[in-house]
Amino acid sequence: MYIIRNGRLDPDWADTERQTLTIAGRAVSSLIQNQGNGDLYRIFAVAERDKVDFNLAYIPASFDVPLPVPFDQHYMQELFKLGYEQGKAGYKWEKAPPGY
Repeated sequence: MYIIRNGRLDPDWADTERQTLTIAGRAVSSLIQNQGNGDLYRIFAVAERDKVDFNLAYIPASFDVPLPVPFDQHYMQELFKLGYEQGKAGYKWEKAPPGY
């Protein structure tokens, strides 16, 4: 089983203004992030149960290019470059979700 997560798995810290809508938006963003991480754990559990080889790729915490707006061309080019270099070097797939 090969899973490619187009996102980071580490916590996304952000300074949040003390306003109801800003806090609510940040809460929803955190919920979506954690739900995605939970999905990986469920997929991993099913793979283990069914004795299927689990392989995971995701954006590493070391990738620190800021994303100023969705679909930012510079960000996408840097992310592609990172993936290309990792693939060229023989990408080492993660065999379990981080922290497992």
